[in-house]
Amino acid sequence: MTNDFSVNTLTQIVKEKIIELQEEPEFQRSIDKTKFAADKKGNPAVKLAVANVPMDYDLWEGLRNPAVVGMYPAGLREIWEFYANRRKGQVDETGRQTIFQVPRSFDFALNNYQRAIIISVMLPFSKNITHDYVDQVIKEKKTSSYRFTSMYEDMNRMSDKALARTAIDLVTNDYDRVVVAFNNDTVKAISTEAIPQTRQGGSHGPSKGGNYPQKSVAALVGLGQFGVSRIIFRDEVADGKVERFTGPVRSIIIFDKQSPVKDGQGGIIYPSKAWRQFLFQLLDFTKTQPEINRFRFCSYISLNDKGCNKCLDCCPSGAQLGSAPQSDGQYSEQVARQAHRFWEGNLQFDYGKCCDDRGQMAGLFPEWSCARCLTVCVDQGIRRKQAVQDFYQKMSELTKQVEPKLGGRI
Repeated sequence: MTNDFSVNTLTQIVKEKIIELQEEPEFQRSIDKTKFAADKKGNPAVKLAVANVPMDYDLWEGLRNPAVVGMYPAGLREIWEFYANRRKGQVDETGRQTIFQVPRSFDFALNNYQRAIIISVMLPFSKNITHDYVDQVIKEKKTSSYRFTSMYEDMNRMSDKALARTAIDLVTNDYDRVVVAFNNDTVKAISTEAIPQTRQGGSHGPSKGGNYPQKSVAALVGLGQFGVSRIIFRDEVADGKVERFTGPVRSIIIFDKQSPVKDGQGGIIYPSKAWRQFLFQLLDFTKTQPEINRFRFCSYISLNDKGCNKCLDCCPSGAQLGSAPQSDGQYSEQVARQAHRFWEGNLQFDYGKCCDDRGQMAGLFPEWSCARCLTVCVDQGIRRKQAVQDFYQKMSELTKQVEPKLGGRI
């Protein structure tokens, strides 16, 4: 159990869990034991970001849109109600014994906890396996790699288990904090247990697995950025060069009794209104102004250099091309005519075309995967060193701003 929520401490805990898991039989079935990106010491190159917010903070303000995070994403209220339902007891909120099992309300949480801590974690894919797959795809456009598929499946299972074990370490003996680990099973569970049936269903936004958008959480806390491909990835400058990472993203939500940290201590950010407004512009690829484009990792929109179209060019179904603006920020005439795909000016990604192509091939070959947009971006996508430096500097500035207490409840 730890009371240290700093980025360094939490990253070390997750790394230890990954190393432990690597030695377990489930993950020793392949000669490719190391399927994650590793640092110079051979340890997993875990990427982690932490934010903290007041209990009445609306995670998805301005984002409830089928083309963004979906209409009904799970916020702090739904997360609490999911936890409270699982932990309900025969004691009411005043401490009186009752014959009923009563889950504690969100009002109880508002009165007893001061902040929610949001931990987002990425376990990046092996660069060697990713490179080999891209090399194979370039030679034969209509192909797949069972080696890449095996890595993809293992990394997702490993991420699920590592985050669940990390969350256990964060639970206190007297349960004076609430910890919820968002692995795939929890996302599915919260989508059915805390979201009314009329608000369930496949999300049209980056969260395809339910009502909890893991990728958008990662963007909110500054773990990475979305590319025009709707893939979340992270760029870092090391030894004068930009390294790019992508892989499974998971998160942990903690309800804690301490006041929110707003000064960036321990790498814990405070997602201010100014930070959110900056992100809204950054993630809107129809915004091509140099003042926002210079912060983008994704170089699809050119900025004094050649624009990158690699994820669009390698997409076998055409879903990428049909879901992105042109390099000038305008949509092609063919896309613009599809009025049913636009919601409040935002374009839904063409998951239908994407999933149809992948689904058909997976129906024929169980170990088939596409992931061309993901792998070619990490392996060959154009990097912007200055954008990386500018982005993290801007994040440091905007997430330390003190703002008036947020009013209202979710």
